[in-house]
Amino acid sequence: MAIEIFNDGASLRILNKGSVILVSKLQIKTIETIRNDVVRLDIGEGALKNIYIKFADVTTPAGLADAGQLRDAINAMLLSNVAGAATEVKQDAEIGILNGILGVLTDLKVIMNTGGGGGGIKQPIRIDESTPNIIYNGFAVTGASTAEAIWAIQRVTRDKDIIVYEWADGNELYDNVWDDRYNLAYAPVVIR
Repeated sequence: MAIEIFNDGASLRILNKGSVILVSKLQIKTIETIRNDVVRLDIGEGALKNIYIKFADVTTPAGLADAGQLRDAINAMLLSNVAGAATEVKQDAEIGILNGILGVLTDLKVIMNTGGGGGGIKQPIRIDESTPNIIYNGFAVTGASTAEAIWAIQRVTRDKDIIVYEWADGNELYDNVWDDRYNLAYAPVVIR
C-alpha cells in the first residue's frame, strides 16, 4: 500500500489507494508518533476522526528513516507554504492591485454622481421632437447650460418601420453642446 503526502499550500494532500484526502493545515491540532511506526494527525474532532499514517506504507516524502522523521516532515509541510501559490509578497502585490481597482471604481462613482460621465442619469433632461421623424435626447446634469459642451446627445430617427439610435460623435461622452444638436455628426455607438 502506497501513501503519498504532498504540501498543497493551505492543505495537505494525502493519496491512499487512489483516494484523496485534503486536510486543511489549520485543522491539524497535533502531530505525534504512536508505537514508533504510526503518525497520528489529530484534527480535533475526536479519536475516530484522527488520521493515522503507517510509516511503512509511505512512499512520498521519500528517504525517511522512521515515523519520527515522517512526523517532522509533515510538521515542516505545515510550517511552510513553499509548494503553495500564496506568499506574503504575492499577497502584498494582490492588495496593491485591488487598491488600484478600488481607486478606479471610486473615481468612476464620483464621475457618475457628478455628471462627468453620465451623472447617473438614465433619462434625458431635454427632448426635442420639433423635426419630423427625428427625436433628440439630451443627457446632462440638472441645470446644465445648453451652450456648454457637457451634453451627451442621442438622435433617434424613424424611416418607415426602422428606428435608428445614434449618438453625437458616435459616443455617449458628455462633450457636446445641446444648442448645436442639429449640426453634429451622429453615428451608432460601437462597442469594443
